[in-house]
Amino acid sequence: MDVEKTTDYAPISGRPPGPKSSLFKTIARMRGNTNRLQGVLQARRLYGDIVYSKIGPLNSYMLLRPEFVYHVLVTNQKNYIKGMGYNSLRMLMGTGLLTSDGDLWKRQRRLMSPHFTPIATLDFSDLMSETIQHMLARWDVAAQRAETLNIDLEMMHLTMSIIGRAMFSFDLGGQPTEAGHAMDEAFAFIPKRSANPFVPMWLPLPAHRHFAQNLKAIDKFIYDQIAEGRRNPDRENFLSVMLKVQDSETGQGMDDRQLRDEVITLFFAGFETTARTLTWGWYLLNRHPEALEKLAAEARRVLPSGSPASSADLERLTYTRMVVDETLRIYPPTAMLARQNIAEDQIGGYRIPAMSLVSLSPYVVHRDADYWPDAERFDPERFGPEAVAARPKFAYIPFAAGPRVCLGNSFALMEMVYAFAMAAFRFNLKQVPDEVIGATLSGTIQPTSPLMMQITRR
Repeated sequence: MDVEKTTDYAPISGRPPGPKSSLFKTIARMRGNTNRLQGVLQARRLYGDIVYSKIGPLNSYMLLRPEFVYHVLVTNQKNYIKGMGYNSLRMLMGTGLLTSDGDLWKRQRRLMSPHFTPIATLDFSDLMSETIQHMLARWDVAAQRAETLNIDLEMMHLTMSIIGRAMFSFDLGGQPTEAGHAMDEAFAFIPKRSANPFVPMWLPLPAHRHFAQNLKAIDKFIYDQIAEGRRNPDRENFLSVMLKVQDSETGQGMDDRQLRDEVITLFFAGFETTARTLTWGWYLLNRHPEALEKLAAEARRVLPSGSPASSADLERLTYTRMVVDETLRIYPPTAMLARQNIAEDQIGGYRIPAMSLVSLSPYVVHRDADYWPDAERFDPERFGPEAVAARPKFAYIPFAAGPRVCLGNSFALMEMVYAFAMAAFRFNLKQVPDEVIGATLSGTIQPTSPLMMQITRR
């Protein structure tokens, strides 16, 4: 599709339509605080593909058409920075790849990207399979006892174990640890902070004090790991890799503070977002048993005798990957993205003044009727080779797009494919009670109630 043609609109005088008060307050009133996702969809129905509002003194534009999102993330990406929309995340992550801009971001991307290619990620294939096997051994015990498991917690433990072992050679999810608990609570605080960003953190509120305590525990753990990594540089993990990298242009590596920021950024990217996607995948598969059986049949063909998945199996687990992609479409890891434009721009015929707040929504893009008919229906066949080839890439952006596409996407995709295939080979998972679970936006897209499932051996 000709992107430039689809984004070429005649100039329009004035501002785009939108609510008189803050857009997000309007959404909360329209749909209730627990259903902001549906509120965003309703805002599009009410106001169109570009929605204008004021946030304090700032102009705010929500862009809800795939071509507009592509313009910001790819075509004119040099004009758009992360900006103040990431201030809350910076409280926890500092200036890592996710939150930095300008020369710092370019340097860090240049340093780190060679170590996160699909081929480089395969080095962690055996670690992933081994960690999943440990989880499935626990599930064997649960099946024998006819126990019901909280799948969201199970997936959180799994992904925390995998990223902890990959990053530090230390299992943070297997047993409760102070650092793992602190990270879990600190990540949960950030969406709440983003909803009230103007309350000064120096106010001695209980939530502020608790976050400060968690941050202190996280920093101690990470700096201890950095020190241990410098003493023992031959450990095979992500941290050891980052300790050794040197900038091809300057020959310099990262100091401890920058290492700390990148470590927690990678931990965040590899923990909660992957766990939520796995949870939603099991929920969708349970509501579409024909898809679960097709996935299980593929696992039986590809993984003889239930052997752990390996890098050689990835290309053959094609339907499993389609299930992952369709889950990411319906419940993208990041429902909303934020940017600020350095210079004035024009989108959809409207003038976007410099330093406006610009919000993008993969959640809405993935429901655009032009590219996703019957968008709420779970259908992994949407990601068959012919369907993918016929669809523009900007219609599917679960990991964003352009130069700032998520660095860890290959790691996350392999992890999810392995988890679904290995678990489905051995177990049936049945939701109890069998009920519809809603979705709420709180940083990631979270279920409104726990996903409880009965685990039985196949």
